[in-house]
Amino acid sequence: MPPDARVAKLSFAKLALQVYWFPSCMLLIGLIPLVNAFAYSLHGGVGWLALPFTLPFVLVRLGIAYWRSGDPLRRRVMRFAAVSLPIYVIVTAPLSWAATHSISSWLGTTLRWNQFWSLMLMPFSLPVLLFR
Repeated sequence: MPPDARVAKLSFAKLALQVYWFPSCMLLIGLIPLVNAFAYSLHGGVGWLALPFTLPFVLVRLGIAYWRSGDPLRRRVMRFAAVSLPIYVIVTAPLSWAATHSISSWLGTTLRWNQFWSLMLMPFSLPVLLFR
């Protein structure tokens, strides 16, 4: 099947799932109490290494969807990106609070929610983290 035909069949839900599955999994891992103890432990959990790659993953997946789509569908992908990226930034804030509350209550740490959230927005939040 040519790439244009595959993207032509791509619905809004499939595009959202392809783009946002990784950040969703990282937040879900942070919310589940026993799993977050292993993934986000303060002694080197792999979740802390993977969390900064959530927004770059989203941007790369949006770029791939844009690149693979034909001219009539590129506007649709751009509209999806323009609408979904601000929603991603807004929705991840309370979910980051919930994840850090779950992590802190399970492990007994004093982790702040904005640190978790800024790691999810890593390339753009790097100056904020460096110059606090």
